[in-house]
Amino acid sequence: MDLTIIYYTSCAFVLTVFAVSLFLAVKGNRAAKYFLWVWAALLILALPYITRANMISSMAAGLMLVFFLYVLYLTASYGMARVDVSHEETRRVLAESNRRIDEERRTLARRLHDEVNPQLLLSRNVLKQLEPLIQDNERAAALLANAQNMVSDAYAQMRDIIKNTRIEVIDSIGFTAALESMVAHYTSVCDKPAIILDHNLPKRPELPEAVAVSAYKIIREALFNAIKHASANQVRVSVQYSKALGLYKVEVTDDGVGIKASPKSEDSAGIGLIDMRERARVLGGKLKVQCADTANPKRPGTRVSFSFSGRSS
Repeated sequence: MDLTIIYYTSCAFVLTVFAVSLFLAVKGNRAAKYFLWVWAALLILALPYITRANMISSMAAGLMLVFFLYVLYLTASYGMARVDVSHEETRRVLAESNRRIDEERRTLARRLHDEVNPQLLLSRNVLKQLEPLIQDNERAAALLANAQNMVSDAYAQMRDIIKNTRIEVIDSIGFTAALESMVAHYTSVCDKPAIILDHNLPKRPELPEAVAVSAYKIIREALFNAIKHASANQVRVSVQYSKALGLYKVEVTDDGVGIKASPKSEDSAGIGLIDMRERARVLGGKLKVQCADTANPKRPGTRVSFSFSGRSS
């Protein structure tokens, strides 16, 4: 009688543990998932001994094992489905965030260009009108000259900010000219590395605005990362267009420290890399970050590449 009670108590305990583990696994608990798979392995190992001891028939044991594995499969599938939904939600939020940021950048650039810059120009002209009034006062003339220089510097800096903030520059001068302007800008402000732009693009590719903006931003981020982190002597930006396929292939390659030696790890690369990958995904492509020479990974250098269709809507 005592053995019977112990047997049924043990069975109830095992079933309770199984039910709790299954519930936690469905909720996404990693430890519970591992526990269920360990339980399945133990059950597989124990089945020959159980059937040999005539505790249950071989057919019942097989059916029990199949049912158990099927439950594990459903649990894993449910967990993967939840992860996919979570990833898709994250992508949707990130895409909407990018759209809002782009819109805010447009608004900011427009206000700086239409409101702040004219005020700086007017201020510079007003200061210039003061020159003949204080030409006999050396100290006042010196102060006025300093004020004029500061306003001129502020105006130049404002133009530079607008140039790097504006997205509609692509609308006004086209995708190709915007890339050339970006490379020229980085070349003028950076002594090193040497930046080479290689492309076969028409003057104004027929690209939807969203496609052109996303491609431009990926290239700009990749180029900026190469300049800032790679310690490279040369960076090559290649944009090749296949008219037959309607496909744009982009590569940003440097001869710098390479992927492993880069200060940006998988975690710290964070927002910039995630944004680039998400924009590439929206374009229908996949961003690849790999060694510049895939045949010889030990050689220095990194290549960032992606492709997108010019026929995207």
